Amino acid sequence: MKNYSWLKNIFENDAESMTDKQKAVIKAAVELFSKKGYAATSTKEIAMRAGVAEGTIFKQYPTKKDMMLWITERIIQKALFPLISSGLSELLAKNYNNREEFLSDFFQNRLALIQDGVPLFRIIIQEIPFQPDIRRMLVEQFKKLPLLAVAKKLSHGKSSKKISETEILNILLSCIAGFFVLRFMIMPELFPKKRLQKDAETFLKFLNHGLNI
Repeated sequence: MKNYSWLKNIFENDAESMTDKQKAVIKAAVELFSKKGYAATSTKEIAMRAGVAEGTIFKQYPTKKDMMLWITERIIQKALFPLISSGLSELLAKNYNNREEFLSDFFQNRLALIQDGVPLFRIIIQEIPFQPDIRRMLVEQFKKLPLLAVAKKLSHGKSSKKISETEILNILLSCIAGFFVLRFMIMPELFPKKRLQKDAETFLKFLNHGLNI
């Protein structure tokens, strides 16, 4: 994993209590879970990549699932949701001339940041269908975000008020999640990186006009 800046975030508050071997295990697990998936990764592979004995893993985590949940909890709390909420209060306080300006600010800074965190976030996406504990953690974190305030901001402008703020929020989350997940995690081969900025601009125009119903 090259130049991976988000990884240090999941060690925050734990680094001092972890040995170098324990940190190596977590880094190896993140790399393998992201590349192969949780189910296809064995603790033996993790140990080999980390350069430790397999027993070292079980001294820290009773099972592979315990290790995965430790990692995903920290990804969600210390990487994913800090990214989603980054600058959100400032955006909500700012006066915009129109909804498209707000959408652009809301989307563009996250577009730049999320690319560096793709390996971490891929782990979450891969395991959501199979791990109720991860879904629960995600729901708990989403409830802490001022999402209705975002929907209220988006309801301004040319909207004919035929859709409610809750419906706007559902549309926004579904569309933006689909843009990121398909492009960066599920089928990146279909989306040339050189078109990223242009596609993002087109996507925002499409979303803004769609909210005018």
